[in-house]
Amino acid sequence: MKTMLYAILFSVMVGTALLPASSYAFGGGEPPWSAPMMPGGKMIKTEGTAAYYEFDQPYDAVLAWYKEALKNYRDPNYAHVDWAKYRDWKDQMYIEDQGAAPWHSIGIQKGGGNKTVVKIVRDNFTWIFSTLLIRFAGVFFVLIVLWLLLNLNGAVMRRYFSEKEAKAKVG
Repeated sequence: MKTMLYAILFSVMVGTALLPASSYAFGGGEPPWSAPMMPGGKMIKTEGTAAYYEFDQPYDAVLAWYKEALKNYRDPNYAHVDWAKYRDWKDQMYIEDQGAAPWHSIGIQKGGGNKTVVKIVRDNFTWIFSTLLIRFAGVFFVLIVLWLLLNLNGAVMRRYFSEKEAKAKVG
């Protein structure tokens, strides 16, 4: 009975803690989910958490527009911390949101000639839970290593001090 009560209490606590996250991740709205949108693009495809737009401009022009649009996208408390992280991959420029925007990333496809496809991805629970699970597992791994080291240290000290006390009693 006590275990069942703890399980229910734990479920209520987790559910309450996830309410703000669920309204944020499933907040709805239409693409591009408040991400900066270059004028002149047409939506070519949508998926559950992604929207694809095509622009009649080369990759360099689209990238320059997004860099300009996101140049002041930073933490207001720390002016030197940018919320947009750029990753130059082989097939695309990946711009990831490190802030609290409803969009997760903007991918600008390379190699399209005079047409460029931009993929805007919305935050979702898969991303949120996977990062939380990795952190949770990492914390427990570190705690287990520390526990093992402390047990090893305790065993060594117990042996050292018991030998010292035995010599003191004999001598």
